[in-house]
Order: sequence, then structure tokens, then C-alpha cells
Amino acid sequence: MHAVEKARDFKGTMKTLASYLKPYWVALTVVMVLTIASTVFAIVGPKILGTATTDIFEGIMGKVSGVPGSGIDFAGIGETLMTLVALYGISSLCMYVQGYVMSGISQKITFRMRKSISERSTSCR
Repeated sequence: MHAVEKARDFKGTMKTLASYLKPYWVALTVVMVLTIASTVFAIVGPKILGTATTDIFEGIMGKVSGVPGSGIDFAGIGETLMTLVALYGISSLCMYVQGYVMSGISQKITFRMRKSISERSTSCR
């Protein structure tokens, strides 16, 4: 195993990286918002699914115990599940757009970095 090398000029490296990222600050902000939205929707989903599960359980228990007029409310469960499908769909869409935007940004930054390195190496000759 080799020892891990530390950056010689960490502050300078971070400033350079920030200069590469600066033109994309709007897109990066959009990515952050999409990431937060996707995470929130993914977290809320199981809670809504728990509501549907509870409704099914209560309906079955009411029917088994012989409570008149009890049973599974399929219309209510259907609405809950459609809400859940929409929520997961929005979450997936947010993740897709986030990934698409980030891949574009990373390709552009990589191109700029390689171009910068190429220009430095040709000017040194």
C-alpha cells in the first residue's frame, strides 16, 4: 500500500475548482433543489404506503370481527395508491433531470480542465 499524497496547495486547488464551477452555479442550484425534492418525495412515500396498509388491515379486522358495514375501502386505498404512484413518479423525474444536468456539467468542466492542461503543456514546449 502506498501512502496517500496530500494536495500541495489545497486552498489554491479549491479556488481553481470553484472557478471552474462558477459558470454553472444556476444549474448546480437547480440540481440541489431537485435532489432535495426527490429525497423528500422518497421519504414521504413509505408513510403514505403505511396509510394504505393500515386501511387494509382495519378493513380486514372489521370484517373478521363482524362489525356491520365494515370492509376494505377500495376507493380510498386506490386514491392513496395513485397519490403514491404520482409521488414516486415525481421523485424519479427529479432524479432523472438531476442526473442529466449533472452529467452535462461534469462533461463541460472535464473538457475545460483538459483543454487548460493541454494549453499549458503546449506552451511549455
